[in-house]
Amino acid sequence: MIDTMYVSLVNRCPSYDHLMAFWFLIEPCIYKMIRVSRAKSAANRNEEVLTPARTSTRQLLQPIDEFFLFLVFLSVGLKERDLAHRLNIHQSTVSRIIATWTNFLATALGSQCIWLTREEVQAYLPEEFKDFSDTQMILDCTELRCQTPSSPLLQSEMYSSYKSHCTMKALVGIAPHGPVTFISNLYAGSVSDKELFKQSGIAEKLTEDMAVMVDKGFLITDCC
Repeated sequence: MIDTMYVSLVNRCPSYDHLMAFWFLIEPCIYKMIRVSRAKSAANRNEEVLTPARTSTRQLLQPIDEFFLFLVFLSVGLKERDLAHRLNIHQSTVSRIIATWTNFLATALGSQCIWLTREEVQAYLPEEFKDFSDTQMILDCTELRCQTPSSPLLQSEMYSSYKSHCTMKALVGIAPHGPVTFISNLYAGSVSDKELFKQSGIAEKLTEDMAVMVDKGFLITDCC
């Protein structure tokens, strides 16, 4: 079963070398990771967690195995109970590992600057954009389905008429040659594309010599 998980995961990466290259980039930082269980315990005591705890002998999986579990959870979409059975650990342990790695990678990757300057975008501008050479990025919104809140007020705020479900919505921008160069915070699913554009802060990064490419329903002409 582990082999099946491994093949499914690697198939979503350009190669095994790419997968391991990413691991080697984050490996030096994992020993600063704050476990979600420790963070909750500190919060209950109204304490601030400044340093990670020493590695516990009770830790059932090595860090690289936890990383593997987390990526399989994202890539393959297996349930926590399924992962617990496959890796012979408790379901609550799987849940804590996923929460811990979510927080860790959100912090580690979220601190990286992915915005490209106009000169960097121009240096890699594809031939297909020769007639649109001032294009800095292609913008669109994406929605992530989420649990329906119990509060009717929150339900109305989170409900997306486009997805017909409660969602969280974000604005994503990519450079013409492919890399993601902007990701906004998450907003309630009912927010309009135009309002999300205003609140995301992307307009502050754009200058008059930059053009953004959007679909015809993305009405932001008066915002730029």
